[in-house]
Amino acid sequence: MAAAVLMYLPNLGQSSLPNDGPYPHCYLPLHFWLDKGLVTRRIKKYPMILRAAWLPRNIRNASGNGGGILLETHLCNDGVIRILYPGVLIESQDGEEASYFCACRAATANYPCPKCLVHKSELHCITKSFEPRTSESMRSVLERASQATSKAAKEKILQDHGLHDINHFLWDFQFSDPYRASSYDTLHSDDLGKWGKHMWPLVFDVLEDRKSLGRLTANMREFPSWPNLKHFNHVSVISFTDGQSFYDILKCILPCIVQLLPQNSPLIHCIRSYQCYRVVIGLRCMTDRRLDRLKELIMDYEKYCMKVSKEFNKSFDFFKQHYVSHIISDIQQKGTTDNTSTRPGEGFQQEAAEAYKQTNKKQAENQMVRIDENQEAIALIRMTIDNYHRAQNMRAQESVDDSVPETPSSKPELYSIGPHWTFSSPTGSPLDSRTLEKDFAPTNRDYVSFDEHLCSFIICAFPQDAPYYEDRISVQPFKCLKVTYQSMEDWTEGHDTLRCNPDFHHHARYDCVIINDDNPRTTVARLLIDMALIHTFKKSNWKPNTMWDNCQIRVESQESSFVLMDYVVRGALLCPAFDSDPNLHYIVDTVDGDMFLRLNSWS
Repeated sequence: MAAAVLMYLPNLGQSSLPNDGPYPHCYLPLHFWLDKGLVTRRIKKYPMILRAAWLPRNIRNASGNGGGILLETHLCNDGVIRILYPGVLIESQDGEEASYFCACRAATANYPCPKCLVHKSELHCITKSFEPRTSESMRSVLERASQATSKAAKEKILQDHGLHDINHFLWDFQFSDPYRASSYDTLHSDDLGKWGKHMWPLVFDVLEDRKSLGRLTANMREFPSWPNLKHFNHVSVISFTDGQSFYDILKCILPCIVQLLPQNSPLIHCIRSYQCYRVVIGLRCMTDRRLDRLKELIMDYEKYCMKVSKEFNKSFDFFKQHYVSHIISDIQQKGTTDNTSTRPGEGFQQEAAEAYKQTNKKQAENQMVRIDENQEAIALIRMTIDNYHRAQNMRAQESVDDSVPETPSSKPELYSIGPHWTFSSPTGSPLDSRTLEKDFAPTNRDYVSFDEHLCSFIICAFPQDAPYYEDRISVQPFKCLKVTYQSMEDWTEGHDTLRCNPDFHHHARYDCVIINDDNPRTTVARLLIDMALIHTFKKSNWKPNTMWDNCQIRVESQESSFVLMDYVVRGALLCPAFDSDPNLHYIVDTVDGDMFLRLNSWS
């Protein structure tokens, strides 16, 4: 392969690449990550990572060697020599680091935003547009400041634009604008920002005043488990510092607090509008229609923030609230927010701390760089060796499979597979339906007339295989169901692992599913003893203290029925309606993007 020619060009005043010369000209987009972190209890470092923004995000954001590149000796896979024009397309930083990097004044300045000239008194206006910062406009401000007749006049000019007296190095890069590249970060702006630092403490204070923190803790403890959703047993006692914990609390919070607040509480509506906003900006695929709906969500969020501000004297004039006004343009220019999030780089903080321990603590930065280079080289060698051994083992296994004839296994299968589902974790040996009914009907009403109901279901669903009265139907219960479905979020394959277990980590767990039937509303059901035996949920007329947008309440039927697994779409999370009838449940639509799109008719 031929090496590409890497060129750093000054600002040529042109908006397009040259097309002359013997070699093709190519823009090289870069992704810059910066975040301060503690390498000891007292010492802070500012690690910086430069990533290849042209790589697919699943490679660029992954750990290991995939997202890194040695820019000075980049090789093009097709062997073509190219003249590359690097430009910083994305800057992933927290607000403080974004201000430092853009040479802007911090969040307490009169004009704190690194992307626009919004005054600090208008930071709550998230549907309003303000004059954007550009390299040209900020350069002209510094030129005017340098010509000021006094130090006070110069400082006034700089303060009125939220700038430090620093010439930014990216001003001389043709394809880099430090202000436009500054990007929305869901971790610091939302999970650790608007929710973790502002709205969650407000909820905490309001419930503390109402002496309801104990009930909040109890409700969160009773909230059902769900894959990739943290379970909180002491939510009001522990102080959380990681963004994922705050985001998981946000997903669960509404059913747990709605009955603890007054009727038609603006705080409930505000949290719901923010929930919807947070889920939508986290979607891995964004269409024009979804962006239009996002604009509506932002308007709702601003409206309810104003009501919360009036009732609880809560100020929303903070920088991370204002950043909502930039989210749509950021998505249009740079793609979905997982392209700009700082979350993939957070793991590097641990690497930096480990590297610092190996230095002599004097001019440690250069030593840390060498340590990191050595670790990357070792990782590449290790990966190459592992890939070689894996390929050798696969070839050896293929030769063994070809030479050894298949023999029937005497052991029964421990799983059952359908078109898009798999049963696993069988319970004991298969039993006939009449024995099952005889053994369990006295203690479990779901087994009353079990054999009769099962025969009727088989006759209706499979008339060609209708059993006779004297036939014994063999039943194998399972405790785990794995469902594969097409995600409405990005049309890729999604997976749910669902449990049907009376003793799952010392707690009963019977997950729910979405059923594909002729009901115009979403049909949900709870998995019971056998994976084809369910309790259905029906629409309820009961209402909580505050009916938030698309609040869906279902009552669980105590009559069991059977369903073909081919009609199961995916899993669903239902949580109890606390402080009410135990059969009432809320459908939780915030567990992931696909669930939100399905239940809010965004598909």
